[in-house]
Amino acid sequence: MEKEKLFETLVRWNYWGKRSLEDFRSRDVFTEIQPFLDEPFPIVLIGIRRSGKSSLLSLVMRHLIHRGVSPGQLLLINFEEPLFSSHLSIEFLEQLIAIYREKINPDKKIFFFLDEIQNLPDWEKWIRREADLKEHKIFLTGSSAKLLSSEISSLLTGRYYSFVVNPLSFREFLDWQKVPFDTEIEITENKSLIRRSFSDYIEWGGFPETVLSDSNDKKHKILHQYFDDILFRDIVMRYQIRDVKLLQSIAEYYMTNLASLHSFNRIKNIFATSLDNVRRYSTFLEESQLIFFLNKFSYKLSEQQRANRKGYVADTGIRNAISFTFTKDIGKLVENCVASQLKYRSNDLYYFGNGSECDFIVKQSGKFIPIQITHSDLSDAKLKNREYQGLIAAMMQLNQKTGLLLTDDLDREERIEDFFIQIKPVWKFLLKSDQLNLL
Repeated sequence: MEKEKLFETLVRWNYWGKRSLEDFRSRDVFTEIQPFLDEPFPIVLIGIRRSGKSSLLSLVMRHLIHRGVSPGQLLLINFEEPLFSSHLSIEFLEQLIAIYREKINPDKKIFFFLDEIQNLPDWEKWIRREADLKEHKIFLTGSSAKLLSSEISSLLTGRYYSFVVNPLSFREFLDWQKVPFDTEIEITENKSLIRRSFSDYIEWGGFPETVLSDSNDKKHKILHQYFDDILFRDIVMRYQIRDVKLLQSIAEYYMTNLASLHSFNRIKNIFATSLDNVRRYSTFLEESQLIFFLNKFSYKLSEQQRANRKGYVADTGIRNAISFTFTKDIGKLVENCVASQLKYRSNDLYYFGNGSECDFIVKQSGKFIPIQITHSDLSDAKLKNREYQGLIAAMMQLNQKTGLLLTDDLDREERIEDFFIQIKPVWKFLLKSDQLNLL
């Protein structure tokens, strides 16, 4: 490709001219990134496609410019640019950098912003070299969970900082909708609006583009397109999948049956395929960030690995757009929202199943806390007993006297024999800036 055409493409993507950096809304994860901006090692942003990684890069750029960095020192390269697709290689990257050096920044430090880096073959070698030299600052984004493991860790051990970029949390959703909730007074004054917003959040999810859209038809089309893009661009094209229909069917199965236990053998029988296909396709769906699984809680690792895993989706909106279900499944959607937020804050998250069931076990300050979620009417003694039974069973096994029960709107405390149960509205729990400060 000729030099001038490449330069025109770089100009279109970058902020060297009149393109504004003021239109991007803040994200909570940006606060987490800021302390590492002056560190020499690369910063890696991982998340499902369209969760806001590119916009987060723009937030970082704006921050750097406000700190005095020249816009000409910022080089953004989008490796999903259609004009680049047939040329992607380390040599092509070096060619783009040479053009940038010639036209924009001949000798100053470069702040590289490399978007969707997994599309560049052998990118790891180039990043390793630049990270070792420590002459420039590098920011990477990727839509594959493998960037957190084999594709980075084996090459950049201890030489990078990674951050997860999810669709908007409920806190961010309210902030983008300009609903005040920072104080107890604001929460009380806006309770009805917050609860209505929570219903919208459960239905449409937190992908930034859908949150900002004012048309339900448009939201539905956007979410369908996201699903197709994740399947075809992040899985089918990357792994050269031949049985696309089977992949789509398994994805739809997981998304329809969210917050449920899954057995590879059962899925194999449902779709009349091999166990290897189910394992591989499930792994690919997990790596694309579309779904995630929780292991059963056990002090024995072998028991965790043998037990069925509990599956959730990255975003309830995309699930509702494509799943084959004829009910609202409100309870499971709420559980999914809580699972997403807890997973973001802790890697030590499990489900409990030992005759009785408890939705989550999460590690906090060296101890495990049980969390149960219910939409049942707790004025019904039978339903109340069922919900308490699973929570108390988990508390007993954990030797923990305190547990958390998340409900639709109850906010009180109860003591049952030696056990202390905090009952909170789930929407109010999700407003906490740190969900791990549970009790």
